Amino acid sequence: MQPAGPTGLDKLDRSILHLLDQDSRAPYSKLARRLHTSPQVVKYRVEKLYERQLLLACWPMVEYRGLGYFFGLHFIKLQNLTPKEEEKFYAYLHAHPYIPIVMRAQGYADLILAIDGRGIHHLSEIVRELQNRFSTHFLDWDTVIPIGFSRFNRNYLVGEKDPTPDVAFTGAQVSLETDETDRKLLCMLNHDARTPLSHIAKKAGVSAATAAQRIKRLEKGGVIQCYTILPDHVKLGWPRHRVLIKFKNLTEEQERRFFSYCNLHPHIVHHIKCLGNWDCAIDIEIETGERLREVLMDIKSKFSEVVQRIEPSYIYKIDRFRDIPDEFPQLNK
Repeated sequence: MQPAGPTGLDKLDRSILHLLDQDSRAPYSKLARRLHTSPQVVKYRVEKLYERQLLLACWPMVEYRGLGYFFGLHFIKLQNLTPKEEEKFYAYLHAHPYIPIVMRAQGYADLILAIDGRGIHHLSEIVRELQNRFSTHFLDWDTVIPIGFSRFNRNYLVGEKDPTPDVAFTGAQVSLETDETDRKLLCMLNHDARTPLSHIAKKAGVSAATAAQRIKRLEKGGVIQCYTILPDHVKLGWPRHRVLIKFKNLTEEQERRFFSYCNLHPHIVHHIKCLGNWDCAIDIEIETGERLREVLMDIKSKFSEVVQRIEPSYIYKIDRFRDIPDEFPQLNK
């Protein structure tokens, strides 16, 4: 049962989430200046958003290819899962360091996974192990390779319809060399982008100045694209829907026009260019199923000459949503 609409947020809460969505590592003082209030008020509100589990995490968008990962998106239909088997299945997924995205769904898929491997062969090994271990529970399995993930501002939070001027993007080739210390810093930011620099430096075994310098280098080098948020979409009242799209005879001009449409739409927060059975996936965060149908009908109408098929999945729970694996879990204990 999808919620009827957003509840429990006032204007300041929405504005705070909107700013954190664009830079979730921004200090309270900077957020306070933008909101014309005090850092103490902003800190209190952010802590309350966490306490109410409306805000689940602050995390960095990371250029995974620059770290040597190969990323696959998997859309799975499940079957024959008793409550006990389901608990065992999700415990396995949660414990797996190379499955950074786990989303439970209804519709085209029952489960959406991202698997990060250290190359395509490692990815294949992870998939094979998962399929062998739980083969009786998989009815259907559809895989695409993301070749470009773009994040747009959640403008629906504040009622804006402006495009995102600097779209954060993963999928490019990044030549910046990284070492184990860089990966440790990324691991801790991946766990919580608002982790204080002093704590990050201590855990990584470097000085605060060195940690700050390295993080800035990762940002400038394109490994860290931005810092954003993971809200509980259902509790907020804007459930997420991942929509798969198959195009036909798509030209570069039409592709740019569709991308611009997504960027301008206040409820479309992600655009994923794909290789495989599907050409694109978009994430729509919107109040009701009726509103979702309106958006999908608008897409079909405006792009009728190129849209061949659309398949939405309602995301009712996001267990995990990151770009990279957690290879140093001991650092966040």
